[in-house]
Amino acid sequence: MRSRIDVSDLPSTVYGHPAPLWWGVVGLIVIESMVFALLVGAYYYLRGGESVWPPPGDDPPLTLPAINLIVLLASAIPMHLVVRETDRMDRKPDLRRMRFWLLICTILGFLFLVGRAFTLSQMGFRWDSHVYGSIVWVLFGMHSIHALTSVGENVLFLALLYKGPVEEKHLLDVRLNALYWYFVVASWAVLFAVIYFDSGVLRD
Repeated sequence: MRSRIDVSDLPSTVYGHPAPLWWGVVGLIVIESMVFALLVGAYYYLRGGESVWPPPGDDPPLTLPAINLIVLLASAIPMHLVVRETDRMDRKPDLRRMRFWLLICTILGFLFLVGRAFTLSQMGFRWDSHVYGSIVWVLFGMHSIHALTSVGENVLFLALLYKGPVEEKHLLDVRLNALYWYFVVASWAVLFAVIYFDSGVLRD
């Protein structure tokens, strides 16, 4: 005779590491982090083989990227406020506040992408101009793909929050979307430091 376990009292939705979907997103972030780590390693490997880095006259513009970084960092604040609504144990999440803060985050993300497009248009070198141009454009390109994808996910969740119905399981999706957004923000902060804090870029 088979033994049976009563699971009727278990919650239908869980957050954090008990959720299989959480492990899927964390696994994705780990893989993508390794990709960025390999690219950073390639950057310093290529740098070690060059006597002058970057080539004279090809310093990447700094002002707009610095402003753009601030915009991206600021976007983590409204995303955090979205997640905080899903953490409410004393009441149901305020969908109006979630929509508002996710909309603010998405707008900031869109502004970041516009700023990124202008940054790339101001580059004084092409991806095939030299080895420095190749690795810098790859770093920008890889992160731009991640940022564009994440902004697109924000738009999809905005549509869900406005159209509904919003079920409890969707709150987990919102939290995981925020986790990936934090990754997009943090990864660019690191890549920005690699590109713009390089002693060759900061030379007098």
